[in-house]
Amino acid sequence: MLKSHSFSFFVVAAGVAFVGCASPEVENPFGADDFEVGLETQDPGDPDTRPPGSSNPLWPGCFWNTNVQAAYRLYAQKPLYVDGHGNLPENPHLDQVSATCRGQALKFLARCALPEGSIMRDPATNVVYRGWLGLADQWKTEVLSSDNQWWVTSCLLEHLNGYGIEVPILLQGARTELQPTAAQISEFQVPESRAWGNLFAPNFVANVCYFTNMATGCLVEQLLDERICDSSPLCNLNIVGNCNTACFYNILAGYLQCGSSGNKHISVRVKDYDWYGYDCVIPE
Repeated sequence: MLKSHSFSFFVVAAGVAFVGCASPEVENPFGADDFEVGLETQDPGDPDTRPPGSSNPLWPGCFWNTNVQAAYRLYAQKPLYVDGHGNLPENPHLDQVSATCRGQALKFLARCALPEGSIMRDPATNVVYRGWLGLADQWKTEVLSSDNQWWVTSCLLEHLNGYGIEVPILLQGARTELQPTAAQISEFQVPESRAWGNLFAPNFVANVCYFTNMATGCLVEQLLDERICDSSPLCNLNIVGNCNTACFYNILAGYLQCGSSGNKHISVRVKDYDWYGYDCVIPE
């Protein structure tokens, strides 16, 4: 059953506040046309850790915007590059959102889809966005494959962060690009959630399960609701419970299966509970 979501106010003790999240009257900071954040701030460079390390936030109010999702779907119907220089096709749907949201949508699309060393350029703004995780490298010259639609969606979901601060994360999945080292796993000790879905298909639902330690130490459904939905009324989130029961090992297929995604799902790990504020109590 789809979970209805609500927004609760909380205090985050650490981190740099994302522009606009300090004002409770502003439900969706990306709806405003006069948002005063320069486009040059949208792509500060690669995350500090090595892939599959990354960082958020992709703001939920932007991701769930109908024009952003329509833009992603339009991109999927053709090669992502119109030439050999990384220029994106024109996309009128992005003209309907704020400059800040446009930059966020493209920054995290590049981060998930393209490998490190690749770029894509927005022809409307001339801003360049860097690849990192490389989950759909073929998209440069081909339409987005059905399998990679799932991978890119899962990656975007795990970068959502309605708490409004940048947080280092570590991704894991059944892809060569999503195999962390033992050192990375020891640094990111807290398994948080696993996500799957296909935003490029009709009736998109964001399916998410949580790991036992998060359920033990946190108000986990409220946490996932705030991280993935924030206050967006368009969020279509399905929290399916503990990952131990929501997913199972498919003996015939030879992989861990979650819902209809097959093995096309991504888990995220974090370093600690600190950034969740009052939604978590640090275990003794």
